[in-house]
Amino acid sequence: MNETSEGGAAFSVSIGLAFIGGYADASSYLLARTFTGHLTGNCVLAAVSAASKDWHLTLDRLLAVIVFLGGILFSLILNRFAPVRLRQFSLAIAMFIEVLLFLSASLFLSNRANQELFIACMCLALGIQNGALHKTNGISVHSTYMTGMVTALMHKSFDHLSSKHSPKEDFSRDSARLTIQVLAPMWISFIFGAVTGAVIVSSFHSIGLLGIVLPLILLILVEMKKKLTATAYSSTRSDS
Repeated sequence: MNETSEGGAAFSVSIGLAFIGGYADASSYLLARTFTGHLTGNCVLAAVSAASKDWHLTLDRLLAVIVFLGGILFSLILNRFAPVRLRQFSLAIAMFIEVLLFLSASLFLSNRANQELFIACMCLALGIQNGALHKTNGISVHSTYMTGMVTALMHKSFDHLSSKHSPKEDFSRDSARLTIQVLAPMWISFIFGAVTGAVIVSSFHSIGLLGIVLPLILLILVEMKKKLTATAYSSTRSDS
């Protein structure tokens, strides 16, 4: 699913999804020793497991990589073939699917089902989220991993601090400042989500995954209200 509009998703929704990304990644590592939103981490962990000849864990981590990529592909296919009227709600639909997958993951783990089913649900959910959210305020963002965003944040911060005063440099400073205003809060939100997820899951095990569901439902309502308001406004303008 591509960005929800030309400028992308609402800033508040992006902050919330960064929290979800951190929460889910920390939770899955504690529950299954596997990241569910971090390809680099899982590839490294798979290599370490293979070197240790822990083939079962190696396959789990490779499964996480494959399903995460599958989630991204699923979101892109769904956006391409969804009816035009539904595309404006693509992010809300993605978040609703996430809710179902997180509930399924918690159920699988609490019923002592196959751990691979838990990993598949979590990775598919975060893959879909990663494919659904591309931009916020015209800035390229990711809500399930931070490496690229933190690199961009450092780069823009350096540009902002080192640029000189001139019409061209002033435009560059404004662009850098906007990027910082988007990426820095998302980074903080991701870390806060990871800490929150780690604390709750450590205390409540698989039941702690349900802590993701309520924030996601609130984000769905915020996104739906935004889109319905925009649709009503467009209809009013076209009628006048």
